[in-house]
Amino acid sequence: MNKLKKELNSQNVFIYILVFFLIIILVIAVLGGYLFRYYYTTVYSDFESGNEERLSTIVSRHENDIQILEDIATQIGLSDDVTRFRLEEQPEKAIRLEEQIRRYTTVSQFFSLLLYWYHEDDYLYSFSTSISLHSFLENACVPETLSAKDFHSLLTQAKPQFYILPEQNVDGAWINGYMADRKKIIYLLDVSPKLEETLIFIVPGSYYDRLLTQPSENKEEHRTDFLYYNGSLIVSRGDDAGTLPEEELCALLSERSDGSERIRLDGRRYLLSVQTGDSGILYGSLQPMSVFHDKIMAEQWGITLIVLICAIPATFAVTLAAGSIMRRIRRMNLLLNEEAHYDLDSIENGIQLLVTSYRDTEKEALSMKKTRFISDFVRGSYSSRQEAIAAAQECGLNINYKLYLVALTKSRELSNENRAYSTMLEAIAGESRTDGFGIHLIGNNQNLFLLFADRKEEIEGLLDRLLAIGKEYCADYIMAVSDYHRSFEESSRAYLEANTAFDNHLLLDNSKIIRFSDAAQKDYASLIEENYLNRLKTAIRNGDREAAETAVKDICDRLNGEKASLYAFRILYNDLMHTLLAEWKGDKTEFNDFYNVFTLSQCLNIQDFYELLCDACRMVIDNRVGIGIQNSDIVQKAITYMQDHFSDPGLTMNALAEYLQVSAVTLSVEFRNELDIRPSDYLTTLRMEKAKELLRETNMLIGDITLAVGYEDAHVFRRRFKQYTGMTPGQYREQ
Repeated sequence: MNKLKKELNSQNVFIYILVFFLIIILVIAVLGGYLFRYYYTTVYSDFESGNEERLSTIVSRHENDIQILEDIATQIGLSDDVTRFRLEEQPEKAIRLEEQIRRYTTVSQFFSLLLYWYHEDDYLYSFSTSISLHSFLENACVPETLSAKDFHSLLTQAKPQFYILPEQNVDGAWINGYMADRKKIIYLLDVSPKLEETLIFIVPGSYYDRLLTQPSENKEEHRTDFLYYNGSLIVSRGDDAGTLPEEELCALLSERSDGSERIRLDGRRYLLSVQTGDSGILYGSLQPMSVFHDKIMAEQWGITLIVLICAIPATFAVTLAAGSIMRRIRRMNLLLNEEAHYDLDSIENGIQLLVTSYRDTEKEALSMKKTRFISDFVRGSYSSRQEAIAAAQECGLNINYKLYLVALTKSRELSNENRAYSTMLEAIAGESRTDGFGIHLIGNNQNLFLLFADRKEEIEGLLDRLLAIGKEYCADYIMAVSDYHRSFEESSRAYLEANTAFDNHLLLDNSKIIRFSDAAQKDYASLIEENYLNRLKTAIRNGDREAAETAVKDICDRLNGEKASLYAFRILYNDLMHTLLAEWKGDKTEFNDFYNVFTLSQCLNIQDFYELLCDACRMVIDNRVGIGIQNSDIVQKAITYMQDHFSDPGLTMNALAEYLQVSAVTLSVEFRNELDIRPSDYLTTLRMEKAKELLRETNMLIGDITLAVGYEDAHVFRRRFKQYTGMTPGQYREQ
């Protein structure tokens, strides 16, 4: 009997070991499956993002060219002196119109031919000649899929947006004399607002050869790119461009939004990536899924090798461990008598201890996550409402409510305050219609609570309970709250409101909740005009520390002059820091480490404001060292010319464009692309800065200074100087 029991026990242990061995094999199999899935997901993500990045490049280049078409149409619409005429009545306008069209043709290589037609006239105009409408439709420009009658109807139909004739063979000796490509895409754009004029842009197929057939390091990609607009394909290029079922593809595209998706087309599986441009054109890229599968098959042997490397040592280790355990169990069985038994109580107690410890650790980790979220939320670290809601859900908070506010509390009884703080957190957690959390602000020796709800009454009731808890534990207990806010983008402002209310606890009755609305605050929005900010941004982009500090000083002088409140310049500093973030070229985490909304509670006067903002500007300028501004030749020449001739009253943007031999549209576009400012604003800045220098360092009369900086009318100069600095020239000189 004893022998049989020993055999059963031995067999039982063997089964346990066998099950353990099978579990190890299963774990290795799962690991291999996970590795394969991870590799599959990674390769697919690269496959998908590669399509989207390449498509984004195409969209950016083509949309830029489409914008040029719209800019030309806008300029034509404003050119009353050369448009809307009949040739037989005003032939002299035709010469000026052709000259203007010639300038437009040099703006972009996108289109090879631009034609202008006034609907009341019988002629169309190019940059070099005119042609009758009848000749153009019958002989000069003959689309493959459109009759002359239909083409004429299309031209006379009012189109508030442009119309595109898809790529096709366009014959005609006249038009072929301008371009060698037989295949062409025709853009028709009526000129607003009356839609009595039509611009015809003829784009050669070779342009799309260059745009859609970009070189790739991988010759096996088999990619097909296309443009889709108004229910039809405009143009396509790639391996399958001539074989794609156009109707089936158009039906898919009519219901598509931006992004990537696997589709089945003509019995084959593709990855379809689409993006919609501002013009309404949908850009697409098709790549066969077989390309992706080939990549997976080519690398799957690496995963198999990894699994084998893991499985062989694991099997060997399990075999050795099983043999050792069996021998020890055999020796233990020889030592046991019939009444011997296994003590499982100690194992159960150990597991219970581990579970308790794990729960405590998990609770502490969740509290740390909530603390980090509240801190990041108040700093304004989340770029969208959905991002903040998702981050809150990860740490067990629900902030998807309509309203929120910030509350700051403090007591001199530190030991009791900790008990009050813990009790408050329990009270917040016990609410069903509100949510929130609190954190310690060590630097300020305060507690910060962030509360969310759909109605003010619910938050007010919770605030009363929290204040009662604080008063119960601490005799000297202060609570200050912000106004109610809806937008998560105002989180930093909510903290500053609560902090401002707290700063008034010595002046107000702190036995009740101190509210931000209890302290009168000056609206800061009207304090600083846009030109101050433009000067600061220009100084930073030019790497000019002295100019940046001067701009900051002028802002501070303006704040002093307006008698701004403490809250006003804290809020202004907060907004300025977000503006400077756009000029930051490094890691944004490093910028956030420098700027912390909680440090604004240490900003107590204008001098603090000045020093903090100057430090931030210097840091941004140092970060931009080595980056520089890569001005185009046109912009560099324009800057140099304006710096040398700003005192000339005749210097206008048209005169500058004529000197540079470009159109005013081209000059404006180039300047905005490079410096994010209009050339006229740059000229005004030059003149105003020179005027400030003359007012400070010379005794020249204001009338003489007016002429010295390029103004003939002293009244115009005074008005613009006041717009720029916030004071008259005389006031500036006195100050």
